[in-house]
Amino acid sequence: MFETASAGLLSLFAFLAVISIVVVIHELGHFQVGRWCGVHAEVFSVGFGPTLVSWHDGKGTQWRIAALPLGGYVRFRGDENAASAPDRKELARLREAHADPGTVFHFKPVWQRVLIVAAGPVANFILAVVIFAALGMIRGEARIEPLVGEVTAGSPAESAGLESGDLILAIDGSPVSGFSDISRTVFMRAGQQIDIAVERDGERITIQATPERRVMDDYLGGERARGFLGIGVSRDAEITHERYSVLEAPAYGVQRTAEAVGMIFDYIARLVTGRASTEYLNGPIGIATTAGQIANIAVSDAAGGTSETGPADRLVRLVLGLLSLSALLSVALGLMNLLPIPVLDGGHLVYYAYEAVAGHPPGPAVQTTGFRLGLALILGMMLVATWNDISYLRDLFS
Repeated sequence: MFETASAGLLSLFAFLAVISIVVVIHELGHFQVGRWCGVHAEVFSVGFGPTLVSWHDGKGTQWRIAALPLGGYVRFRGDENAASAPDRKELARLREAHADPGTVFHFKPVWQRVLIVAAGPVANFILAVVIFAALGMIRGEARIEPLVGEVTAGSPAESAGLESGDLILAIDGSPVSGFSDISRTVFMRAGQQIDIAVERDGERITIQATPERRVMDDYLGGERARGFLGIGVSRDAEITHERYSVLEAPAYGVQRTAEAVGMIFDYIARLVTGRASTEYLNGPIGIATTAGQIANIAVSDAAGGTSETGPADRLVRLVLGLLSLSALLSVALGLMNLLPIPVLDGGHLVYYAYEAVAGHPPGPAVQTTGFRLGLALILGMMLVATWNDISYLRDLFS
């Protein structure tokens, strides 16, 4: 009973830590660029709901610590809500009162509003680069040569003609540098043909294979559907481990962030074109579950330690695991907010692009309708993601 409660508390802590870091950094991006542009931020809240603690800084911004630590928000002067929808009554009052237009977000030139809105996603990408760079210096990266060992009987790999000893060079034209690249590529391509370039007996040949959908262990205690090819790594595969220097780490951080961006973009593109399933969409429950699983595995003996593993080693594993998850979530949050959907940052940027071309913003009715449709779309996506999360939890505890 005590162990279950402890695991639950650790899961809750892990989720709150990860989501707070990612969202608060996003909002700090908006806040800092807004302040550089002279916009007055009325409120910066860490968390949502009732205020627990608050104070004002020297420029009049109220900083809050709220009861629900699920991220946060910044509200600029003239905003109606945390989504930065314009408060038209307040804007009219400010105009009548001849308020300093330089302090009002919605009175700023288009280019400054674009910078302020884009600063949130950019902050997420910068956070991901910094985390990946730090992990590259601290933990480094192990790469396993993509040399095929066992080929599972009856698998798509066997049907396609892959053989033990094949060195995989590229998949769909993208170079493969390690065996993990194969797993990432195949993961969400069930039922889709892929071109695999391999080196066999000194010759380069291309093989077409179609991964099949299988429900498999996700290495976090649960099971998820994924594309299955049916190859294992060869015992003769070379394993290298590289730890990056202070000078090399930033480039490594950019590379890992770019890989994450490419992977998410690829999924979104295939989702929109109907070539990928919505079963990989996850919401807050899924994030909380994953964070909890990573945290509990990190502090357990199953993470590669022994009963003699000290608290310091477990703490390091915990921090590194949550940092890795935070980096991936930061990239996902940055990209999601750039989608051209009203309510999200990308939707605001679409409105500003229209204003820059037409010389005036879209009418109030158009903006209101856009926000409503955008909210409906986001709620629909959240409904699908929540269903996926609940299905995963049901299977996890069954």
